[in-house]
Amino acid sequence: MIIVNYSIAFKALDHHIKQHNEANDLLSCRIRQAIASTARDIIKIYGLSLIKANNIKALDVDNLPPLKTNNVQLARMANASTRTIQRHLKRLQDANIITHKVWHGSNSGYELWLNPTILLAKCGKAVDTPKEESSPEKIEVIEKQYFKEKHSTTCLHTDSSNTGYINNLLIGVDKLKNVTLPPTSGNKNIRSSLPLTSFLESRNVTGNNFTGYTGKKSAQKIEDAGEKVRIKRVTNQTKGAELSKIDKIRSASLSVYVNSLWKLARNTLYADTHLTEKQKEIAEKLILQWYLPVADKNLSKVHQIYVERIALVKKFIDKDPENRYVQLPNRYFDPKNTAGFTGTRIWWNKHKKRQEEIKMKLILHAQIKRFLNNEKKDTSKQKPRLEFFRECENRIGKLGKPLLLKEFHASIMSPSTQHYLYTNT
Repeated sequence: MIIVNYSIAFKALDHHIKQHNEANDLLSCRIRQAIASTARDIIKIYGLSLIKANNIKALDVDNLPPLKTNNVQLARMANASTRTIQRHLKRLQDANIITHKVWHGSNSGYELWLNPTILLAKCGKAVDTPKEESSPEKIEVIEKQYFKEKHSTTCLHTDSSNTGYINNLLIGVDKLKNVTLPPTSGNKNIRSSLPLTSFLESRNVTGNNFTGYTGKKSAQKIEDAGEKVRIKRVTNQTKGAELSKIDKIRSASLSVYVNSLWKLARNTLYADTHLTEKQKEIAEKLILQWYLPVADKNLSKVHQIYVERIALVKKFIDKDPENRYVQLPNRYFDPKNTAGFTGTRIWWNKHKKRQEEIKMKLILHAQIKRFLNNEKKDTSKQKPRLEFFRECENRIGKLGKPLLLKEFHASIMSPSTQHYLYTNT
């Protein structure tokens, strides 16, 4: 029966990776820790598959069956994406950790053959007849059996007594050091109090002058003291309301926007991507950071901007879906990642600026067309030319763009327009 010894196989894997990395000067060709972790996961499931195969028929060490698996299974074990697993497998093949790979299609997975010197390192012995750990001869007779003497330490245990009581005793001793009493009858010696412990040997760090005792009462330890202080704090913005209630209300409102944006991103940007639960959790936490600095009154407006930015990314990907994709959500929504969702702000600004320019151009062309249509009418049906000209001029002037007004004047007064009006009226 063939059983993979994981500890020995992992040591052989580490040794093989070390030799491979030393032989390659390029960092891009070396095996990193994440790739080594994927190799360990493959060895684990390979060992389980060999045990199942042994139950069906006896296996030959020189002709082991392949491991049947797929990217989704390995991605769940490694907590990574399927694209990352594909890169890891290619790097493991280059390092001769995976000797052969046969792909059977996107819906059937693939077969992997591992290097037997790593998988079965020092593990060729059969384990059907294990050694007996103990023999009857080594068992003592009942009469000769005895309990060995238990040697315990002579060190004292940690002091867990009432420290307040010890403090009071030491304080009392400290105050009575310099107090003297009158001699009693028949005894000429002066009585004085003696310290309970040596001056430099006090077990309590607050109970003697050597450790800097100040005589102040130590603060009482309360588990929820910090929470009570936080609840009592008020600001001018809340007008005396408890901050804990404000925090709960705000967190509830933020969670609505976070869930809505993540659901949109999941259905549009990651519809065909396998994501682990850890990646989803990290993505929601990162999306929350986008809403935390926003005031409550601006949440809906900012949320709409984020939705439009995701729509722009989706439109960009749809133009070339084979070569365009976004990063995984645990990196894409990181505010510090300029190549992720942070970079879409520039896109959105340019898009809005372009939309505003188109809107103004349409208004300009509409006013020019109105004026020209009025000029083509009969004199009896025309509106007063100067009055209608001022009306169109005022409509364009409301846009606040002097260049558009100049363009309107140039279009009306151009010779080609005048010729057009002369020949068509």
